[in-house]
Amino acid sequence: MKIRAFCMDDTLDVCRLINSELGYHVFCEDLKTRILQMQEEKNYMIFVAVDNEKIIGFIGLQMCLAFEIAGKIMRIIALAVAYDFQGQGVGSALIQEAEKYANENNISTIVVNSGLNRKEAHRFYEKQSFYKKGYSFCRRIES
Repeated sequence: MKIRAFCMDDTLDVCRLINSELGYHVFCEDLKTRILQMQEEKNYMIFVAVDNEKIIGFIGLQMCLAFEIAGKIMRIIALAVAYDFQGQGVGSALIQEAEKYANENNISTIVVNSGLNRKEAHRFYEKQSFYKKGYSFCRRIES
């Protein structure tokens, strides 16, 4: 498995993951438009996990500031791994790539929101050293 930066040719596969693994109903053309907007704003980053030239996961990131947290933060706005590859370290590898990106870009904290019904996701984030902060999760980046 390899982690690399997203390219527009990956849109269809990412759209499939959003629909199948996250349970959202997203049209691929709409997603393509939103990703193009994200790329124009430059405060977004997307990484994909690839196995045998097939996209098996992705993570979408947004860099921003917060009132209650010092320094720049990076919000995980989406993380999905294909069902057949869950539990094999793909999600952890995507988190590690996000942390590497954070360290390279002077980002102090990674935050993520997760729906109340996503108990497996909550356990995953806690295993990745995120901690509960209200109903969201935070992870301090060690430099």
